[in-house]
Amino acid sequence: MNLALIIKIGAIFSSVGISLFGILVAILLAFPVVKQCIPISRCTFSSTAPEPLSTLVNPGYASISLSCIAIGVLMFRLGIYFRDKKN
Repeated sequence: MNLALIIKIGAIFSSVGISLFGILVAILLAFPVVKQCIPISRCTFSSTAPEPLSTLVNPGYASISLSCIAIGVLMFRLGIYFRDKKN
């Protein structure tokens, strides 16, 4: 596979991850998370976002977006490293 193509795919992949993370941050800024404690030891956190957006406010979505960023940066950096090593 061409190293220039790997570098471009890595840049696109990390850009997608950044946009996903930006969406999460925008949702969290627009609709805050509320802490509800019944007894002292039992607390739950829930988002005040409407139903379609509240499904995005979870740790899984954050880990997917951060993983996209990390994989894209890794592809980008390794592609540049091997391109420079080849020359």
